[in-house]
Amino acid sequence: MSFVRVIAMNRHDDAEEVFQRTCMVLWQKFAQFDGGGNFTAWACRIAHFELLKLRESKNKIQILSDEAIEQLAFAAEPISAEISERRTALANCMKKLSTADHDLIRQRYFESVSVSEIARRVGRSSHAIYRELSRVHGSLSKCVDRSVREEA
Repeated sequence: MSFVRVIAMNRHDDAEEVFQRTCMVLWQKFAQFDGGGNFTAWACRIAHFELLKLRESKNKIQILSDEAIEQLAFAAEPISAEISERRTALANCMKKLSTADHDLIRQRYFESVSVSEIARRVGRSSHAIYRELSRVHGSLSKCVDRSVREEA
């Protein structure tokens, strides 16, 4: 979605529309995807074309030329691929966490539980929970960096 927001110049409604259209096209054309190719680059290319179609259909005043959008899309592809790589590495690193650390991350970021509520649940201070989160963040960051380096 971040790639779509970039090429839609942060217009939330347009980005949402392009994202929805892109998801539909990806679903419809998934059988045509070459499994050995870069899925992220393929999806970004489809998003680029969906944005161009949306702009044509709305007859919007163009702030950027089609060529400029093309250049932005081309420049964003490696960034999107890197983000995808790092996201995969993060998922693998999460699997390596201790049960307690995994539970802490799950509560805080997947369930959106506040730090004060987590502290209350485990009988510790908020400050202690912040320290634990910081330690786990550092551990995950190092693991992701190491994994990405090893893949390169």
